[in-house]
Amino acid sequence: MDREQFVARQSYDSMDVAAVWPSSAQLAPFPMPELDRISEREEFRATPAAPDVPAAVGGVIAAAYAGLIAALAVATAGSAQSIFAIVVAALFVVVFFTVPRIFFAVERGGVRASFDDFLANGMDTFTGHNSGKAALVQMLVVPVTLTLGVLAIGIVIAAG
Repeated sequence: MDREQFVARQSYDSMDVAAVWPSSAQLAPFPMPELDRISEREEFRATPAAPDVPAAVGGVIAAAYAGLIAALAVATAGSAQSIFAIVVAALFVVVFFTVPRIFFAVERGGVRASFDDFLANGMDTFTGHNSGKAALVQMLVVPVTLTLGVLAIGIVIAAG
């Protein structure tokens, strides 16, 4: 709209909003939560993070990533820069596994499943229920594939 058209009120139609607003459109009041007395509340318990995954699975994954760092060290350690990069990667892996370990240690709750129960019963994932072996393969595919790739790089370096 041009400024002249905007100033000239006769050039456009004005409409009263109240005249066209549906009478059935009402704002509902904001729902108020029911407040319990503090003495009547149940004790707060955190939901277990991974109740159907045993601690041994975390150990297997940690071992796979330790193997990856070892393969990196064997394949590429030659200069101070590569050693520095390997140390930084190793520190990230340590933090990657230490933080969940602390969370699981602080978590109160039930007993985790054993490794044999995990393999027998499997676990529920976002895509549905998986057998224990399939879930373990899904957890290990990245570190094992990366380790094999680093070993292949090391073979190429050693051969060249």
